Amino acid sequence: MKILLSLFMLLTTLNSCDSSKKAIENSKKMQTSLSGTYYIVNVKDMDVSSNKITINFDEASNKVTGFAGCNSFFGNYTLENNTLTFQNIGASKKFCPGTASVVERQFLKALNSVNSYSINENSISFSIDESILIKGSNVMASSKKSTATTEVNDKTAVKYVTSSKTTYNFVSISKTNVLLSNDKGLQDISTFSTDAKDWNAITELINAIDVETIQDLIPPSTSHQTDGALHASLAIIIGDIEYMTPTFDHGNPPSAIMALVNKVLSIKENTD
Repeated sequence: MKILLSLFMLLTTLNSCDSSKKAIENSKKMQTSLSGTYYIVNVKDMDVSSNKITINFDEASNKVTGFAGCNSFFGNYTLENNTLTFQNIGASKKFCPGTASVVERQFLKALNSVNSYSINENSISFSIDESILIKGSNVMASSKKSTATTEVNDKTAVKYVTSSKTTYNFVSISKTNVLLSNDKGLQDISTFSTDAKDWNAITELINAIDVETIQDLIPPSTSHQTDGALHASLAIIIGDIEYMTPTFDHGNPPSAIMALVNKVLSIKENTD
């Protein structure tokens, strides 16, 4: 009888250990599943799907970037089990008329309050305690392509950012200015005039890209997923909308944007 009781206790202990192990594995899976780009559809009870707000998580560097409805934003995040917190969230300083700035303020305020998240198939929720603040999806809401929103104009710009644990480089090129910075907070920016020939070349390269699909590009290599590697992202801003690629290895961009990336880097080198 004692032997049977001992065997029963041993099996119970093993099952308990196995359950704990599975719980830890499931927790780790939840953490890794956060990486990628999500499209925000609700901030609290407000429908913001038309604002094209995006948020991108890069688990290799624990950096978060995206478009807040008016400006691009950036920062860091920490994830432990299901506890998610954001730190050092900053944004560019462009002024947008109408409701875009109001929606952006509400989104960034909610983002700074988040302490947990949950994922259910294609949807994601960011919450404070048990109260959902932000809802999103990893599938972009379908909409009819509008030539008015994707036509290159005076508000168009290209942004290229490279970073690692020890370095940060920012390049933004518009019709009038080339902006360069090594300051992650973008407080120290050098400004240069854009050469007309360079801008014409940039315009032609943008027109050759389907900007609405660049968020789906697959990086040809994955060194950026390791610590210390230099990783990059490209954003094309047209009007009030920012189209951003996933993170890729600096020096090895997806082929669809390679010519544009090379032109941006060429302009940067000639400006430095």
